[in-house]
Amino acid sequence: MDETSLARMLEDSEAKRKMMEQLADENARKRVVVSKHRGLSSAPSQAAEVKTLVTRLQGQELRVYNITDGAYGELQPAATSRVELQDEILNHAITPDLDRAIYATRNSVVCFSRNGGVLWRYELQPHSTRRYGHYPGCVFSLDGSWAWVYRPDAMADRGPDMLVVLRADTGEEVARTELGTVGHAAHLAVHPDGQLLLEVGEGQDGVNIFRAALTRDANAIDLHSYGWIDRCLIDMTPDGEWFMTVDHGRADVAFHAFPSGRVVHRLPIAALGYDDDDEDEDEEDNEVFIDWCGGFLDADTAIVTVVNDTGEQESRHYHRVNLRTGASLGRFEALPANDDAFELLGDGTWVIPNHDGDPVRRGHS
Repeated sequence: MDETSLARMLEDSEAKRKMMEQLADENARKRVVVSKHRGLSSAPSQAAEVKTLVTRLQGQELRVYNITDGAYGELQPAATSRVELQDEILNHAITPDLDRAIYATRNSVVCFSRNGGVLWRYELQPHSTRRYGHYPGCVFSLDGSWAWVYRPDAMADRGPDMLVVLRADTGEEVARTELGTVGHAAHLAVHPDGQLLLEVGEGQDGVNIFRAALTRDANAIDLHSYGWIDRCLIDMTPDGEWFMTVDHGRADVAFHAFPSGRVVHRLPIAALGYDDDDEDEDEEDNEVFIDWCGGFLDADTAIVTVVNDTGEQESRHYHRVNLRTGASLGRFEALPANDDAFELLGDGTWVIPNHDGDPVRRGHS
């Protein structure tokens, strides 16, 4: 289940309170690395070394699974909450200590405490009457002190697109900056050093990727544009050394050094064992391309997805890439064929759904 689907489940405050209380008990088992970001807090920040929490929605049950070192096969839920579908929630985030959560709708960002009470509401003013085309995004800082919010204000007829920072305890806006984009939605990823990677998608007009940090005095945003309009952000390694992008036209995959964005390896589709002969000349609609999914299997290996679209059906294959050499390591057959419903955990394991949608953890045999 993607984050948007999960976020839709968080409107019911009582169910949310129970879920967060149960998760708090499990949080002690989470492996973390301690880092300190120059602008976010004087206290140490914490970032998950690998993904240790997986959520699934089954009917009206929100199930939360804790990933531990010895947990393989079908995972058993650590917490289960009954939820009700109400508002259309587009995005959500939870603090590392599970003390509070936020969700975004088209016109507001709302923060809840662990007991389910509303702590604050940040309104995206003026409220837009456009129902589609603008999807705000949100994420907490590593220590939970701040909330980053992407505002797609241009498509909402509110003005220029904005990136803002809110106090997590009060919802007070402390900093904002114009992005110069006309975006529909965004992908926000917090780096282990506390900086933010922000991808703003503008539909057919392209994609912009930024790096952002709250200044030391916490009253301004230091924003850096990578200057690309044709790279889609896919993933970041658990240690933050690399990030992965795919060409907007799906012609190649690139692996970048953080924070510079320098391309260390770029692989066109031919480097993965495909060439022009793979596109059937007799089939005008046949395409072979690198898809906008995949990510990092571990700190040294990436998974790249290749799709063969005949016009009547799609087939997909997964390929391993050595991050140290840039060499293709061949196909990775362990992931389910023709299905991108998997989550790479960053430690050499991954989660796939069973027939009932419950997560099953797999790894190298």
